[in-house]
Parts: sequence; structure tokens; C-alpha cells
Amino acid sequence: MIQKRQLLLNVVMSVLQVLVNGGILLILYQFLLYTLGVERLGTWAVVLSTSSVATVANSGFSGSVVKYVAMYKARGQVETVSGIVQTATLSVGILLGFLLLAVYPFADWLFSLVIPAANIGEALSILPYVLLSLWITSIASVFQSSFDGYQRFDLKSLMMIISSLSYLMLCLLIVPAFAIKGLAYAQVTQSLIFLTGSWFMLRRSMRFLPVFPFKWNRNLFVELVGYGFSFQISSMSQIFYDPITKILLSRFGGMAMTGYYEMARGMTCQLRALLVTATQVLIPAIADLQETNPMVIQKVYKDAYDLIYYLAVPFFSLIIILAPVISELWIGHYENDFVYFSTLLAIGWFISLSSVPSSSALLGIGDLRWFTIANVSIGVFNMALGLFLGSIFGGFAVVAAWVFSVSAGSLIVPISYHYCYNIPMIELLPKESKGISQASLAGLSICLVFYYQMELAPLAMASVLVLLFFAVMVIPLMKHPVRKRLVKWISHALLRQELH
Repeated sequence: MIQKRQLLLNVVMSVLQVLVNGGILLILYQFLLYTLGVERLGTWAVVLSTSSVATVANSGFSGSVVKYVAMYKARGQVETVSGIVQTATLSVGILLGFLLLAVYPFADWLFSLVIPAANIGEALSILPYVLLSLWITSIASVFQSSFDGYQRFDLKSLMMIISSLSYLMLCLLIVPAFAIKGLAYAQVTQSLIFLTGSWFMLRRSMRFLPVFPFKWNRNLFVELVGYGFSFQISSMSQIFYDPITKILLSRFGGMAMTGYYEMARGMTCQLRALLVTATQVLIPAIADLQETNPMVIQKVYKDAYDLIYYLAVPFFSLIIILAPVISELWIGHYENDFVYFSTLLAIGWFISLSSVPSSSALLGIGDLRWFTIANVSIGVFNMALGLFLGSIFGGFAVVAAWVFSVSAGSLIVPISYHYCYNIPMIELLPKESKGISQASLAGLSICLVFYYQMELAPLAMASVLVLLFFAVMVIPLMKHPVRKRLVKWISHALLRQELH
């Protein structure tokens, strides 16, 4: 079992990674907005998303590596662990390399379908660097998955932080001189740092690994592919997630709108990651408290779901409230596209979070059926609705289609989990959370009315809005039963760390 001290280190580094990446995103996007302009930022986002479609094949290998590295490590079979890492590395490198080379000749035709004619030349000029970067990063992702399997999340997070910081510094140095090509140069360089650094750290943890991966094992390859098949179906459906949304948005809304969507998506994803990380930190403590309960799985699920709902309702309400102020601070003015996208995405991510506890439970017991159905449904809905609504109502409808798709698809998992385990559907809207739900709506309404009626400097406005919101929320949050349980879980986790 993982040492308690290592667990605490993993937790701290995971949270630190989210915070650092969020800060870097804030600085980087503002810098790129003023250095390149929003249309070039949109071009970069579309090229990156379009090209990343080819890398979804890597996801199945990554899921398999986590499982088999952990399994063979527990058995003490270090030679097999080495074989898994090397086989996965060589397989991803060779297969993805051939796939990217096969796709490249069709890039001109593909971009003509999804990118305005005025931006195609610039998109093609950065494509080789983007593909090279994606290839390198995909190989490095095998090493990152190996960290997961070896239970060294701290080293994984450290490497992610180093990689993100290096990317920021490279962009600040190179982009002013080379414009959008500088962004591509920085990405390739960062990918190389990520690859070499991840391999170096992995070899320090797994000293039995060779200097360079060179052994490929057919039996281990079959084992990796066999387990990763279910993951692969879900991964393939993700082609119709972010890449399709950005492609349709560029087609029906233009590159500027795509640039603002990229900023809104990046911000909301980082904030969502902070909430998910904080929740995942507490789930082991909940499970530890309930280990003697015969209904442990359902109890842990219920506690985790209540916790997420308790945190997510005010969290995403606050994102919607502050989106106009963030626009003023980050972009330099109130940008309707950014505010609209941030609001929609906050709603979508809030609903999708409801699937986190049930997904974890189903994955834990090895039932991938509903998880796969949900992912495929999201992809199909997004493609069909985005194309249909976007062609009629324009770019705004494309993002609305994505939010509807991720919301509806995500609900499949908790609904199916409740059905399979005879949990009342009414518990998807916890009755004890009725108060914070109503208070959040009231606080949201009051704050938005205040923002649009009053004129204050952005920082002063942000401070007033936060105070107003929590003035409305403080009593429901304090009275909520999860608040007492939350304190108990944190105290218990800290006490266990001190005792061990």
C-alpha cells in the first residue's frame, strides 16, 4: 500500500500543478492576445485541435500502461514492468508517427474545409511543428502514465509544472520575434523538454529501465491493446469533442470567435480541474472512514456526490458572476463572446461533474459499459447538433450544442448507476442542498444586476461581487451537513498523516 507520506506529497503536488498551470494560462493567453491577436490565437487553437485528432489512438495505450505497470509492480516483476514501458513507448512512437505522416498530405484539403481562406497559409506554415510536437508529447504521455502506475503522482506533477513554466518562458522570448511560428517553435522545444525530463525522472524511479527504450514484446503488446480496447472506443469518440467544436466554430463563427472560445475553455477547464483535484484528495479519506461499512461503495459514492454538489454549486455560480470582470482584466474590455462562452461552459462543467463519483465507482469495479456509452453519446450529439444548429444560427449555437451534449451525455453515467444499484433518482438533486441551490441563484441574480447597474474599477467590482455573493451564501453553506463532514474528513486525513 502506498505510504501515507507519499500520498500527502502526491496530493500537494497535484493541487500545486493545477494552481501553477492556471496562473501560467492567465499570463500566457493575455500575452498571446496582445502579441498575436485573437484571430491568430483562434488559428492556433484550430490547428492544434485538428491535428490532435490523430493522437486519440494513444489513449488506449495510456490506460493500459497505468493498469499493467501497477499490477506487475505489485507482483515484483520489474522486468515485465520494463517491458511494458518499452513496448508501449515504441508502439506509440512508430504507429503514431506513420499515422501523422499519412495525414499530412491531406492537410491543405482538410484546412480548406474548416479554416477561412485568409488563414489557411498561416495554418499550413505551423502544421509540421504542431505534428512533431504532438508526436513527441504522445510518447512522453507513456512515461506519464507509468508514473501513475508506479504511484509517483508527485513526479508526474513536478514534470508538468516544469514543462508548463518552460513553455511560458519560451513563448515570452520567441513569439515577439517570430509571431505564430514562434508559438510553434516554443511548443516543439517544450515537448522535447517534457519528453527528456519525464524519461529522466522515470528512470530515477525505475532504475531497471535502460538508457533508451529498445525492447518490443509482442505478447505484452497484445496484452496492452486488449485491455485498452474499451478505453479506445471512448477515446475515439473524443474526436467529436473539442476538435469538432473548434472546427465548427471557426467555420460558422470565424477565427476571432474561436480565439475567445479557446480562452474561455482554458479558463473554465483549469478552474474545473481545481475542484476535481480537491474532491479527489478527499475521497480516499472518505473511503478510509467507511471501510467497515458493508455498503461501502454506495456510501462512498453518496458522500462523494454530496461533496461535489456542495462545492460545485457556489463555485460555478461564482465563475458566471466574475466572467464579465475577468473579461475586463484579461482581455482589456468587456467581450461578449468570452462572457457568453464562459457562462455556457460553467453550466456544462457543473452538470458534467455529477458523473465524476459514479464514473469512479464504475471504473473501480471494472464496468466500462455506461462510461463508454456516455462518451460516445457526447461525441455524436456534439457533431450532429453543432453542425445543424451552427449552420442555422452561427457560432454561438455551436458552443451551445457542445454544452448541451456534454451535459446530457454526462448524466447517462449517474442515472445508469442509480438505476443499476437501486438508488433513488431524486438523490441526484440532494434535498439537503436545496438551500445552497436557491441561495446560489439568488446571489447570482443580485451580483449580475449589481454589475450591470454600477460602475466600478474591475478589481473593486470583483471584490464587491465576491462579498455580495458570499453574504447571500454564508448561512446556507454553514448550515449544510456536508460542511461538518468536510471538516471531519480533513481533520481525520491530517491526523492520520501525523500518526504515520
